[in-house]
Amino acid sequence: MKRLVMIRGGGEMATGVALALHTAGFRVLMLERSEPSATRREVSFSDAVYDKEKTVERVKCTCLKDRKEAAKRLKAGEIVMIVDPSAQSVEDFHPQVFVDAVLAHRNLGTTKKMAEHTIALGPGFCAGRDVDTVIDTTRGHNMGRIVHEGFTRRDEEELAPDETIEHIVFASAAGRFESLRSISFLVRKGEVIGHIHAGGGTVDVLAPFDGVLRGILRDGTTVYEGEKVADVHPEMTQGECFTISDKVRCIGGSVLTDIMHWESGHHKRLRALLPM
Repeated sequence: MKRLVMIRGGGEMATGVALALHTAGFRVLMLERSEPSATRREVSFSDAVYDKEKTVERVKCTCLKDRKEAAKRLKAGEIVMIVDPSAQSVEDFHPQVFVDAVLAHRNLGTTKKMAEHTIALGPGFCAGRDVDTVIDTTRGHNMGRIVHEGFTRRDEEELAPDETIEHIVFASAAGRFESLRSISFLVRKGEVIGHIHAGGGTVDVLAPFDGVLRGILRDGTTVYEGEKVADVHPEMTQGECFTISDKVRCIGGSVLTDIMHWESGHHKRLRALLPM
């Protein structure tokens, strides 16, 4: 039976990793919060928490409450999600590989003790200390690079902001978010794409420029000031809103490569222990 990989997170990046590993035959268990806040919801398995299941690029992920049913579905080769943001279920499922794909830019409690091989995405982790390897998620020459010791470039030096930051719309106030447009809609600069209901008043959320609304929070989500609420892209086609990005495919491939590299060494060590 293929190894079990536990992925912490359910956003687009975590989903891309899950797709890469699922396609390669690994069993995949994803951990999410009780109220996920992904904006690129059409390419994120996190919506399964709300809708019980979510399909991305023809692959389905099912969110389950019953751990025994989850184990049964995993054996059948399905991608399964459970609500467990603190990863307490590590003790129940004993994954061989653990991937932190939360992208919080800091370690929220992931350690090397969680699995035989541990991987983290993005800055905030030290390879060799916090986890076994770190995957660089910064766009540019080092995107997807597997770091075996130390930090990623984003940790080590001040880099220019990711080019996608200008596409992101942030909440100007805390409150309840109301979505007025659906993902893949064409929007105009200054167009009201949502409201934030706060303190008895309403704050408009405006499109920063003409483009395609490639991501927006689920209607009714509680947001804090400065939180990402939408994503507008000036050049993306409407159809591309329903497929994972080139960056995500790159990172997913790097995680798969790292696991295969670890497996190769693992099997060599096992063979060395066998009697001749």
